[in-house]
Amino acid sequence: MRIDSRKPKAAALSAALTVALLAGAGATDAHAAILSDTVGPTPSEATLVQPVDYRGDGYGSMQEWNASMEAKRDSLEMRAQIIMNMYGDYATDDERAVLQGCIDGAGSLLTMGEVDAKSTELDELRAALEDAKREALEAAAEAEAAEAAQASYYNAGYTPSYASAASYANGSGLTRSAGVNNYNGRRETYYSSNVLYHYRTGEWTQDSEGFWRDSDGYYVVAAGDMAQGSTFTGSKGDCKVYDSGCAAGTTDYYTGW
Repeated sequence: MRIDSRKPKAAALSAALTVALLAGAGATDAHAAILSDTVGPTPSEATLVQPVDYRGDGYGSMQEWNASMEAKRDSLEMRAQIIMNMYGDYATDDERAVLQGCIDGAGSLLTMGEVDAKSTELDELRAALEDAKREALEAAAEAEAAEAAQASYYNAGYTPSYASAASYANGSGLTRSAGVNNYNGRRETYYSSNVLYHYRTGEWTQDSEGFWRDSDGYYVVAAGDMAQGSTFTGSKGDCKVYDSGCAAGTTDYYTGW
C-alpha cells in the first residue's frame, strides 16, 4: 500500500491559508492563533467559520473545550428530561415547550455562555414546577380530607347531609379556620361545593372569602327549619335559604372551601 504524503501537507497549507485569510479580513491575532491551534488533519467547517475562544473560557486546548461542552450539553438534556418526567403534569404549555427545547436543542448551543444561561433557566423552572406540584398536592389532600370528614359525618349517624368543621369562631363570624359559629340563637356551619355540588351552583358567584352569593348578594345557605327562598340575617350578613337537610336551628353556609 502506498501512503499519499501529500494529504498532511495539503491540510497544513489549507490551515495556513485560512489563518492568513482571516487575518487579512480583519480577524484578531487571538482568533488567528486559536484557529492555528485547532485546525487538524480534518478541521470542521464550524471551527473555520467561527473560531471558539477556548482560552477565554479557561481551557488549555480545543479538545478540552469540546469535551467540557459535550458534557454540559448532555447534562442539560438529561436534566430537562428528568424535570419533564417529574413535573410535566404540573407545567403550562410554555413551560413544557422550554423543557422540550432543552431536550431537543441542547446540541445546537454553540457557546459556554449559552449553555450556562439555559442551565440557569432550567434551575429556575424546576423550582417553579416544584412549587406548582406541592400546591396541587396540598389542594388534593384538602379535598380528600373534606371527603373523609363528610364520610365520617354520615357514618356517625347524623341527620344533616353537610360536612362541618369542628372548631368554634372567635366572635368575628363564621370563617374557614373557625368552621362553627353561634349567632343569634343559631348554630352556623358550612358545606363545600368541592364535596356537594348544588345543581344551581352555576348561577352563583364566590366572594373574596369563598362564600357563595346569589345574584342579589344574599349568602346561599341551607336551613332545615326555614322555607326555601326565605331570608334572614346571619353572622356574615343577609342570607337566603336554597337548601335543607340540616338540623333545626342550624344554618349551613355554602362555600368553595
